[in-house]
Amino acid sequence: MKKHVALTLLVLTTLGVLKAHVEIERQDGAYFLSYQGKKHDVLGAFMNQTNAVLRQCGSVQVVDVNSPQAGEALRAIQNFSPPSSHDARLLGLLQQGPWLLAELEFSTLNPAVVLLTSSPQGARIVDGAIWSGTTAPWQSATLIRGYIQDRAPQAPPALMNCFDPAGALFN
Repeated sequence: MKKHVALTLLVLTTLGVLKAHVEIERQDGAYFLSYQGKKHDVLGAFMNQTNAVLRQCGSVQVVDVNSPQAGEALRAIQNFSPPSSHDARLLGLLQQGPWLLAELEFSTLNPAVVLLTSSPQGARIVDGAIWSGTTAPWQSATLIRGYIQDRAPQAPPALMNCFDPAGALFN
């Protein structure tokens, strides 16, 4: 068999297999690559990798979850929607200036990521800047960063960009 015939058959076979098993699906304004019925957020994965390479986290601090500042942020969250929020467990806390970004787990609520501001009067949740629930089929970090940044555009971009989820549901 001649090389060009073999190459043509290889290309046609590859295209046929891709057509039979891979689709591009649109959901909630986003596109996903669907392979054997499972959706993959290829654009989200690309954005996540780009963020990991380009972000500047020098001004963002990781706050110890056992520190007094973390305790203050946790109390603000626990008092936000009692009684369900009383059992909140802080998984991670980032800070840039007066801004705090907390990731939490609950026993009866969905996991959450909450943006707060800190002042001498205490920590306060930024109105509307709360992500709660699952993120599938999206890439969690990309979706959560964008959601909170849209609701609190005044928050520092570096703080959002340096957030990487720690919870099992987001990974």
